[in-house]
Amino acid sequence: MPQWYHDLEAWCFGHRIWATAPVMVVLFLFAHPSPKSLCLGGIVVLLGEAGRAWASGYIEKNARLATAGPYRFTRNPLYFFNAVIFLGFCLMANNPWAAIVGLISFTVIYRPALRNEAAYMHQLFGEEFERWATVVPLFLPRWTQYPSQGRYQWHLLIQHREHKNGLAMLGGIALFVAIWWLQRG
Repeated sequence: MPQWYHDLEAWCFGHRIWATAPVMVVLFLFAHPSPKSLCLGGIVVLLGEAGRAWASGYIEKNARLATAGPYRFTRNPLYFFNAVIFLGFCLMANNPWAAIVGLISFTVIYRPALRNEAAYMHQLFGEEFERWATVVPLFLPRWTQYPSQGRYQWHLLIQHREHKNGLAMLGGIALFVAIWWLQRG
């Protein structure tokens, strides 16, 4: 890959929220939602957010390696469920070109995050991380028999501000509904 691409990935890793915002703007600007795309995409967004809420209740950041709940199936369930949410918004936009641009952008934004997260977790948890990483896939979930350690803790959901993320997802759904409402005349 050329150096400019590595520089772009490095910037995106450090500024994931700012890098994602223009992609969402493109989806909103070029959206042609329909009742069907709104329903289907809205359900996918809500499922993705439910997955994030599930994953957030297991994370004790930097204190313990999360291997329970969705962490038995993917090492990066939050990123995976972000992709599900993004797919839902692409479905709501009902514009394949905007979705293609968005998916390419999503890959550029999150690919370095996956690599850097793995290196950081290895540094923190060493051999325990290595055992987990040999069984549990990096991104796409797969059923594993990895022994689960930990339990869901509701206070972690609040600590990680997942309730605010959920409200933002509802706001995104509402914005697509508003776009549909305005476009229909």
